Amino acid sequence: MTDAMETKREKARLLRYKKPIITNLNLQSIYEELWNIQEECENVHWYCETDEDTLINALDGNEEEASEFKMMFSDLCAECEQMLCDLKEEWVPECFDKFFVAIGAGEYYGGLLGFDTYEQDYFGLACTDAFAEDESKKALKQLTKDNLIEAARQCFRIYESFMSLRYRYDCLKAAMDILKDENTGHLQMVKQIEEMYGKAEEESLGFQYEWCDTVAQLDRFLENLPQEAWLQ
Repeated sequence: MTDAMETKREKARLLRYKKPIITNLNLQSIYEELWNIQEECENVHWYCETDEDTLINALDGNEEEASEFKMMFSDLCAECEQMLCDLKEEWVPECFDKFFVAIGAGEYYGGLLGFDTYEQDYFGLACTDAFAEDESKKALKQLTKDNLIEAARQCFRIYESFMSLRYRYDCLKAAMDILKDENTGHLQMVKQIEEMYGKAEEESLGFQYEWCDTVAQLDRFLENLPQEAWLQ
């Protein structure tokens, strides 16, 4: 019984290249990434709504720019929702995953995965990559020339729309991360000053004795603050 199971397992492993997909460019991964972008956009919207002053402060008090920034995330969230709906309602070629395998996109999007019928899951392909591409090409050759052209056009439309949304998200997220980091750094600096000030005030009895170590430490810290810190 064990030998029979091992035989089935090995046979399934050798046939993984029959149903390959690109690791980071297949229909399921597109769905998942659109959902993730939506969720992240909603998180940013929540962050902006619950802590709007922090965002405005990070943008040097520019309320109009803060409002525009929030709107960008809101628009992106809506467009991801629209694309998810389009993928369910519009025609998506059955050969979508095979198409990108056949044209060698695995080299740029994380390699290839092959489906294991025994394990009912996808696993990475290594030495069988060429076989996977050949199998996908063979499947595409079954289409008429007109159908192949039409399918290729639709595959690239989906690809273009998805990459456009992902690029916009990457740019917006990078900007948001910078703003958060800058503001977090400022808040941490303010907190550190407050803590040092409190210790110095307590030890020097209301700064009556300026020779205290804590007062000297506070003075040195303030002297070494970057110039922009005084502009906040």
